[in-house]
Amino acid sequence: MTLRYFSRQNIKPIKSLTHLFVFIATLFSLPTLAAPEVHYEQCKQTFSYRGNQYKGTTNKDNGNTQWCYLKSPVNGSNWGNVREETIPRQITISGNQCSATSQYGSEVFHGCSTQAYGDFWCYTDSNGSNRENCRMDDQITDFLSHIQPQESELIQRVAVGSCFKTQGTMSQAMSRIIASKPDLFMWLGDNIYADTTNMNVMQDKYDNKKKNRDYQKFLTAKIPVLATWDDHDFGANNAGNNYSKRKESQQQFLRHFDIPTSDIRYSQQEGIYSAVMQGPSGKQVHSIMLDARYFRSPTFRNYGTCQGDNSTVLGDAQWAWLEQELEKPSQIKIIASGIQVLPPLHRKRNLNSYCAYGNGQRFNAAINSLNESNDSGTRYESWAEIPQQREKLLRLAQKAINSGKAKHIIFVSGDQHWGELLEKSIPASTTYGPQATVYEITASGFGQNWPYDIPNPNRLRIWADDKGDGDYRKTCKLPFKASGRTYDSCITQGQNTPWCYTQVNNRGEGVAGAWGNCAPEGAITPTGQVGKVPNNLSRVSTADRHIINKSGSNYGQIDIDWTNGTIKLSLQTETQEITSTIINF
Repeated sequence: MTLRYFSRQNIKPIKSLTHLFVFIATLFSLPTLAAPEVHYEQCKQTFSYRGNQYKGTTNKDNGNTQWCYLKSPVNGSNWGNVREETIPRQITISGNQCSATSQYGSEVFHGCSTQAYGDFWCYTDSNGSNRENCRMDDQITDFLSHIQPQESELIQRVAVGSCFKTQGTMSQAMSRIIASKPDLFMWLGDNIYADTTNMNVMQDKYDNKKKNRDYQKFLTAKIPVLATWDDHDFGANNAGNNYSKRKESQQQFLRHFDIPTSDIRYSQQEGIYSAVMQGPSGKQVHSIMLDARYFRSPTFRNYGTCQGDNSTVLGDAQWAWLEQELEKPSQIKIIASGIQVLPPLHRKRNLNSYCAYGNGQRFNAAINSLNESNDSGTRYESWAEIPQQREKLLRLAQKAINSGKAKHIIFVSGDQHWGELLEKSIPASTTYGPQATVYEITASGFGQNWPYDIPNPNRLRIWADDKGDGDYRKTCKLPFKASGRTYDSCITQGQNTPWCYTQVNNRGEGVAGAWGNCAPEGAITPTGQVGKVPNNLSRVSTADRHIINKSGSNYGQIDIDWTNGTIKLSLQTETQEITSTIINF
């Protein structure tokens, strides 16, 4: 590292021996305090250095490493080394995209610089022959608008996504969504990362999203949009009814998504929940957008006063509204929630640390009612942190299916920074009827992922046959132990065809003779058919074929074949459909 002392500050006179030592040290590249590695979002939008301005990053006086000045100091440093995969492309006045890097002399910069020419500029080609002036944000004043869904529209494809950041492979993922031409797109929360009580800051972040070139392409494609929020666009990390600006934040949400001013959410309804029924009779999709933030009680003591058995996710008014919506008949209901619904409670913490625990009786009864007393799921935010409310939601879904109000109910959720396909068989109940199965797509991460071990026994089942007989009616018991190792996916140990144990003992070990080959792509199963199976699972996942947490981006898709009576649930990455299943209805 060279010139680190005076390359990050205005050059000042050397007034002491200490200054002289540091100055000499930098000339000879002696080590000084290391700068932190940062994400581009931490950079100032524009900054000045040595008489030039930058909208992006530069490697000037920093070897081959890109750096920027920071909005706020990190570990005491006002500048940082920027992870290059997080740096977005800038746009020129003519609408062209800047090349990934531009070079002037020995300097390489991402984005735009005023170097030598006075105005912000970049090259738009890799060989540096086409230089254009850059477009600055204040040159965009007229925003494109979101398109609202129409009740008459037949829905055959729904795409869903959340956790939007202008980094990494976001651009490619957005291009794939546009090319797939969905009839509806659902934003599932963290649509921006506001994390503020300053509504000017929140509005700027929403506006900056609309200024993004890839998002402008999405808006230009006129894909109808429904949306809910999660904590970061609601206003604060894991916030609920304790957030002080929830009314003001609701107005910003409605403004950004171009909700007509006649909508009751502007003045007559607290919370952003909404619903729409689309399609002709016999081919109706009922989209229900829940608000799991506005009314939600604290889940842990550091977020507010615990309310025990009185804890709520939706609040009384929204619960009453939801029950009315679920009484409306449709073939398919899609219920959107910012946080996951189907993963069970995370049990690797003291149960009384959950605010909803109370004296434990109703808390544990709700879990036992769903046959999950021995199950443990994600430790991140989910409905399971208030089990009483999760049971209520699932029982209402069960009732809707058993009363003929829906053939299938599919939850869609975001938040987690991974993609996941889930299912849950809700146990039979004297009140709500026979066992019913519901599904969930978690789609979370434009330019984001979370490549860590994520337990979840309610992931979509993997079907298997009986010792290779080709009849895929058994299910893999994951995780299982074999030869002293634990596996959470199909294995090829001892044979070329992926297989799993279909029974395990109380120690999780596979039972001898109780094994089967895992169902391949196209295999017929009791619920429908196997769709896409990842061809290199370890490249995209840390577990089984139904969690995708290593790809650069992910989003979900629901494809409805009204003629053949099938629904395909899939996870898409920036490059391909990565995993899917087909269910009959």
